[in-house]
Amino acid sequence: MTVFLGVDWGAFVVVFLVALAATAVIVTSFALGIRAFAAGAEEPAGAGAGAGAGAGAGAGSDGATAAVAAGPGPVSRPAGATAAGLACFAVGVAAVLYGLWMIVPQFH
Repeated sequence: MTVFLGVDWGAFVVVFLVALAATAVIVTSFALGIRAFAAGAEEPAGAGAGAGAGAGAGAGSDGATAAVAAGPGPVSRPAGATAAGLACFAVGVAAVLYGLWMIVPQFH
């Protein structure tokens, strides 16, 4: 192990690589969890092109705006997607709990 300027650079590189890998795993897991929970969701009507096209439409003479049309009904998400989303979020929760366990000395 090379020690230069009082720093063990080999250990520094190991810590850096482990932190980088853990960050990539946790962020990817969180993104996949969000994607899994979005499975089966419908895009609201009017989303996309021309969404801001009628900004003043529906305003009455007293400035009150008309009621906004209700969006699509409840979304039925596949059970597998829900389980996958929960498993992905569990990875993040486990990482937080492990970090707390490592930081707080009373847990050791």
